[in-house]
Amino acid sequence: MNTLRNLRCRVRSERGQTLILGLMAVIILIVGILVLFDVQRVIRGKVKVMSAIDAAALTGAKWQQNTLNLIGEMNLIKACTVLITDPAYGIGESTDTFLAGDDSERERLKESADLLTQMQVRVAFVGPLIGFGAAQQAAKNNGLTYNESCNTFLQEMLSDISSGDYYGNPDIVKQDYYGFQWRVPYANMISAILGPSSDGTAKGVAVGTNVDYLGMPKLLADRSERPPVTVVNYLQNCAVMEAIAAEDWCILRALLPDNDGIYYQEKWWGNIRIERSKKALEGAELLPVHVTTYAGGDLYNRADENGMLDEVIRRIPGREEELKKLGTAYDSYDRNTQGDTDGKNNPLPEISWSTFDSDWCSYSEYGVDKGSWENYLRGPFQQGVDYRSGALSYFSIRVPDETILRQFEFRRNFQRNNHALRFGGTQNAVGRQINQYGARTESALTYFDDDDFHITFDATAKPLGYLKTEEGAIRYPFIAGMVLPVFDKVTLIPVALEPVYGMPMDDRAWIIYITKYLPALGTVNSIDDVEGLLAPADFALCRKYHNLIKNLDDLSWRLRGRQWLNAEATGHDVYDAFGNVTGHVTDTINEDHCDDWASGGGGNRYGPGKLH
Repeated sequence: MNTLRNLRCRVRSERGQTLILGLMAVIILIVGILVLFDVQRVIRGKVKVMSAIDAAALTGAKWQQNTLNLIGEMNLIKACTVLITDPAYGIGESTDTFLAGDDSERERLKESADLLTQMQVRVAFVGPLIGFGAAQQAAKNNGLTYNESCNTFLQEMLSDISSGDYYGNPDIVKQDYYGFQWRVPYANMISAILGPSSDGTAKGVAVGTNVDYLGMPKLLADRSERPPVTVVNYLQNCAVMEAIAAEDWCILRALLPDNDGIYYQEKWWGNIRIERSKKALEGAELLPVHVTTYAGGDLYNRADENGMLDEVIRRIPGREEELKKLGTAYDSYDRNTQGDTDGKNNPLPEISWSTFDSDWCSYSEYGVDKGSWENYLRGPFQQGVDYRSGALSYFSIRVPDETILRQFEFRRNFQRNNHALRFGGTQNAVGRQINQYGARTESALTYFDDDDFHITFDATAKPLGYLKTEEGAIRYPFIAGMVLPVFDKVTLIPVALEPVYGMPMDDRAWIIYITKYLPALGTVNSIDDVEGLLAPADFALCRKYHNLIKNLDDLSWRLRGRQWLNAEATGHDVYDAFGNVTGHVTDTINEDHCDDWASGGGGNRYGPGKLH
């Protein structure tokens, strides 16, 4: 009788649990359908954004190519007899009559050459900015709209250009290049890119780039000890902050020393101060082509003696008569030891040339292992174009999460209601199963819980060109020194192959973190005190970085990372003669494999961080 009564009580206590289990199954099914729907939306959106970002990068690179070729064309005019024989320049009727009288023609030659140099500087400003504007239109044609962060960045940059603190300060940057007072035209061109706006919000920029601009802050720890200086360099590295968020202990291992006290003493970040960049400015800072001016005849001789000028002239059909090298009419030096005998000796020192700066170099000089990269690419690098380019067209955009699960804050709503679907205890088998379903569903939705979740898309393109010597050998375009019109195509390249330095226009939170949060951190002794020094809106943007630095400041968090690095990765047991285990030997620890490229066959080597 008691057994029958207990059975009835058990049935009564479990009544309705099948309905709850079914409800949980329906919820999980709905979530699965929404996830599948979101996946196809994400794929479709990714294709659209990638098409837009690729189009922007290629468009910008095309205008960089046009800029370099136009600058090179004006160098070619200087290197040939055009200035002397063309009546438009009013210098001389022919190479035979030039400099036959006084030195006034030499002065006019210099004036004409300097006028061309001024035009080259103008082109170095105008060409990249046209490319930047054209890239915006290419992105919009592919479905992107304006980006608030990018426009705000460019507006602030425009304000800096218009002020006298940096851009207008002649002690910091030269204000006049061969008669070209660049600052007002520079500001006007950027203002035109931003475009008019009826509501005061500029909407001209859809995709951003990294900008190494005049006055860009570099942060230093104002202490003599090495550790604080080292740590602050890590704190202003975006990849390090991402590694802290992902607990990628391999990337962070330099910040997890065995002797933890060396780094993490009181106020281990030091007294952070801002040092703003000061640099020569001979062209636009948006999609710069990195050219500069140099006066003298050495560059001409360098290009002429190797036959490069002849080869470039041959590339321009129909202009052989016009483009006669100065070297065919004038000796590079007077061979008569008695002095100048023809009055025409070497006008080249009077001429300034547009040249490549140090950003142009071979991959070997830049530290790129071409052999390793060719494992990741479809084929080997083409001869003559395997160089680090000073003209990179890089664009990026951060796309917010617009999935259904995010828009309806599904996880938060689920969390609020999930406890109503759970049992307080775990004694009941069906209750435990329902609890497990709820926990798994909640865990699966963790991905959608980040308020700042976004997807970053980026692409890099560059113009390609090469030179040939008299022997027909292919050389880098910068070997001649002077810029020549030899750039004949543009191409997309892996993003990780040639990184672009500067501040990212599209990441407002990072900009505020670098320019406001870290300098404020340098003035306090406790990380929690930073919040009171920033405007609420600024701190809200930086909160995620604030929390990441607090993780780094937590000893238990660091010890967990060091414990993982020191944990055994591979090992083997030791046996005696009778087959009994007598010990265990650790062969490698996790840290030994930090440089392995697991998906590429292992081995102690890195794979590329990002291809496209």
